[in-house]
Amino acid sequence: MNMDDYKRVTDRIYPSDRCREEVMNMKNAHNRRKIKHRPIGRIIAVVSAAALAACGGTVAAASKLGAFDKLTDKRDRTITYDNGYTGPLDKYDRNEYDKIAPHAAKFEEVSHAENDCFSVDLDSAYYDGLEMILGFTGEMASGNEEGLNQLGFTATLEINGEQIHPKSYDGQNLMTDWWGTFVIDEGENNSFTGSMTCILPCEARFDDTAEVKVTLTSIWSNEISTYDYDTDTPHSYYIMEGHDDGRLELSENVTADTSLVRKINKTAEKDGFYFTVYSISPAMMLCRGGYPESYDIAMNEEIMNGTEDGKAHYVHPLMFVFDEDGNYIEGLPMNPIDMPDGEWASASVSTDSKTLTIKVGDKNCQSNENGSVEFDDQYGHQSFGYITEFTLDLTE
Repeated sequence: MNMDDYKRVTDRIYPSDRCREEVMNMKNAHNRRKIKHRPIGRIIAVVSAAALAACGGTVAAASKLGAFDKLTDKRDRTITYDNGYTGPLDKYDRNEYDKIAPHAAKFEEVSHAENDCFSVDLDSAYYDGLEMILGFTGEMASGNEEGLNQLGFTATLEINGEQIHPKSYDGQNLMTDWWGTFVIDEGENNSFTGSMTCILPCEARFDDTAEVKVTLTSIWSNEISTYDYDTDTPHSYYIMEGHDDGRLELSENVTADTSLVRKINKTAEKDGFYFTVYSISPAMMLCRGGYPESYDIAMNEEIMNGTEDGKAHYVHPLMFVFDEDGNYIEGLPMNPIDMPDGEWASASVSTDSKTLTIKVGDKNCQSNENGSVEFDDQYGHQSFGYITEFTLDLTE
């Protein structure tokens, strides 16, 4: 697969800001020993009445639920900062756990690990033969005096004794560790529920039962900033650094349920644009979008002549997908997914819609000769001028 093919796949994918943000926050152990702590402000959790009702209205009832059950309202929860900004509790996790939780297996004997920094259980798992989502519960060993609401963590993954790495478009390792998050349980001070989503590379996928070992290598928070006065650089506040504080090893047998995946393998196209849906599971819609090679040309005369100022610009097609009721189907922020036939795909949230409408916009312009169509989602994306649109029928 060449770079042009990769670019066409990633035009359907939202950038993985979490990976970029956390890599920028990383610092080596030597420098972190010189860091002084400086809080950036208190954060308040906002919980909806509907979410409380769904959990039975009491903390005691919620505490008996498995990790995936407790995460079902995660997307609806928000945090409000001292500066007045309110946003998602975990803006990088767009999993729809209400669809995933009924198909997750809760382990009878929960794997447990703890050290001087953190205590964690591997509570349950969802695995459909491609996507593995692991559910955790945990707490900080010294308590949560800072009132933290969200924690990030990195972990290594082994399947049947072989270490598995995330993959990039060219099949090379992106890095050693996978990524996950914990969020504070509603009404609790030091009880966290977390998850880690892993799209397994082709060679690591299994359709039976395998031993899965997860080793948490670091845990941090962006709600409190640390500061290196030697370099005048802020960093995330680390709760656990594996090389200094020890690592947390957890192991369970995970069984695949490939019946969760509905094969689609349908494509719709128009004017050289195409959109393919490979499959739909409770966790995601596996898809791929592409555009004509002519859009790799720097100047596109047709689009240029349709702009109000008549000036040329680079054309960057971007696809938006809507269900049969006109609801926008979000893309999942993950790296391209390698397919057994050598192709690469992207992922969106799951849908049970019978048809999809694909609208192609130009990322670099607000309007064109087809007019300007307003599009504003919860993540603040700008309006786009749509180039074309077409429909994909998902019925058998």
